[in-house]
Amino acid sequence: MTTLLPLYVHPLVDPAAWQAVAAAGPSVTAVVNVHDGPGEMIDEAYLDATALLQAAHVPMIGYVDLGYLRRTEDAITRDLTAWRRYPVDGVFFDQAPADRTALAAVARHAGQAGGMVVLNPGTRPHRDYAQLADLICTFEGPWRSHRRLFDEPDWPNAAHLIYGVPAAELADAHARLAHLAAGGLVSDLDLPLPYCGVPSWLRTATVSR
Repeated sequence: MTTLLPLYVHPLVDPAAWQAVAAAGPSVTAVVNVHDGPGEMIDEAYLDATALLQAAHVPMIGYVDLGYLRRTEDAITRDLTAWRRYPVDGVFFDQAPADRTALAAVARHAGQAGGMVVLNPGTRPHRDYAQLADLICTFEGPWRSHRRLFDEPDWPNAAHLIYGVPAAELADAHARLAHLAAGGLVSDLDLPLPYCGVPSWLRTATVSR
């Protein structure tokens, strides 16, 4: 199972989070997000932080907001090009549409990504989206909602991003995710910023090494 970790905390704000991901090595795929994407300019702190992860063989993919295709194609293409500044090998397309009418446009962007492609509509989209991505996030939300929505295994390349898991239920949530999906995240971080840092289980694993 692929552990997909949106890592949306700045390296200077929480360097320990980045060190924890580096310690996890290739067992974690990190979604790097400089400033709602690659940002307008190179951030030297991110050059150092991504070099740290690269040296630890952590797979990295860059965050690109599709904005449910409300963003222009030029803006999305600029983000895809700008990610070449950093050692990422693929793209995490956030706010991906779910309806069939947007398939062609999403396919164009996915084809430009290179490397790993992850789509995040946050819900189960039209079935034809599955063929466009290595992983497709068919669920993003709190643990209480995940327990109500899913009972049977999801699509073969489905991923679930689950946050707000009480510490006492992390083991159950990990087991449930492994049974239902090919990848995703279980985190005890919660709204309003569930990805501004790393889950406690990842920090604990680093300390125990």
